[in-house]
Amino acid sequence: MRRSGKMRRELESRILSIATRHLIVKLAQSGIAPNSLTYAAFLVAAAASILYALSRYSATLAALAGAVYLLSALLDGLDGQLARLSGKVTKLGGFLDSVLDKAAEILVCVGIALSGLTDHLSPLLFCASSLYVSYTRARGEGVGVDLSGIGPAERGERVLIITAASLLMPLHQDALAIGLYVGAVLSAATGIRRTIYAARTLSR
Repeated sequence: MRRSGKMRRELESRILSIATRHLIVKLAQSGIAPNSLTYAAFLVAAAASILYALSRYSATLAALAGAVYLLSALLDGLDGQLARLSGKVTKLGGFLDSVLDKAAEILVCVGIALSGLTDHLSPLLFCASSLYVSYTRARGEGVGVDLSGIGPAERGERVLIITAASLLMPLHQDALAIGLYVGAVLSAATGIRRTIYAARTLSR
């Protein structure tokens, strides 16, 4: 399972790299700082959160919010590539990327909760399980255990779940709530798998 997870992440990273290579080169040539993309991704996610909060009476607006959130995730996927290509990989950049990623996810969950498009429990469970996934990885890294690629719902998968569910809102009024519950279950499963893997690794 560990090997398949790493292979999946490597494949996703390779596909993204191929698809965005030309854009990354252009960004590097323009002198744009990687951290600027990190900030931009966060601001776009904040805009998605606002759109969700305003979509109480508009399923179409919720779908737009999902598309904007996906754009935020795509921007977030570029900052690391740009940093590596331009030789500007820094500890500050890695820190900001991780922290603002999580802040963006929390903001989106808050926006959804305020929208009234779902019950209050689904965004809460989604957010809590997401934090569980992130915390297990952070603690794993702190004790020397790499947990990336373990589990079915890392950040990229969670973004896709929310986006897909949002885009389905004009067709089914409960699509977003269902998506959040599915994401919460998969995220909890990811956190549990990571906890077990780390415990077994550290007990050897």
